[in-house]
Amino acid sequence: MPSPGHAQNSLISPAGKHTTVTLACNPFPPSKISEMASEPGYDVEILRAAFATRNITLITPFYPWKRAYFLAKTGQVDGLCSCSYLPEREKDFLFSDLLGRVRIAVYATQQEILDAVNTVEDARNMTIGIVNGYSLEAIARDAGLDVITANSEATLINLLLSRRLDAVLSFKSPIDYLIKHSDDTTPDMSSVKTKIAANNPYYSCITKNIDGSEALMAQFNLGLQTIRENGLYEKILAKYGTTPEADTLSPDQIQ
Repeated sequence: MPSPGHAQNSLISPAGKHTTVTLACNPFPPSKISEMASEPGYDVEILRAAFATRNITLITPFYPWKRAYFLAKTGQVDGLCSCSYLPEREKDFLFSDLLGRVRIAVYATQQEILDAVNTVEDARNMTIGIVNGYSLEAIARDAGLDVITANSEATLINLLLSRRLDAVLSFKSPIDYLIKHSDDTTPDMSSVKTKIAANNPYYSCITKNIDGSEALMAQFNLGLQTIRENGLYEKILAKYGTTPEADTLSPDQIQ
């Protein structure tokens, strides 16, 4: 089993013990940052604050997405820090009230590729990279795309720069964070261009495979409502230089 990343409250407690809840996170900066205990990401801080209003302590170990999803699906942890909605996930998960919105973008090194892609279906004649297990993988495969998967955004960008991919379809925040914090050892990073494709909601997810899952979700939703009403939700986002409206697009920008 991969070791959890360094984060506050990184030890795992027994699933289903709701005075202490464990939600598995995947590295997804700046909303979930595994290597910075003092700034673990705005999603992690929002989750902790919401549960704290209900006198529940949150533990947030970090894993690659596929591992985090497996642990939550099988009830080895209480759920996932966040996830996108897919109908097939309803069998195993309860979805919280809206946690936030996330932009989806296409990345390429050639502008003509970006110009040609206005919908997912437009990329059918291209080789597209996607993080393994993300909801985007199911969307792309359903559209008949030639998909290559990788375990991280960093691997996808390396494949793109080495011309093994025509484009990358990804959630925008983690790749933007990666590009912003890249060092001089990747000089070609400046050649990566991007185009926003969609703006989708995401949620926190509690596994149905633990006792008391519905009661736990109700407690979280109450806590989330509380921190939205008292302003703490926006204060946490502001700490990371964002706002609730930061990822909101006008209808004509959503494709």
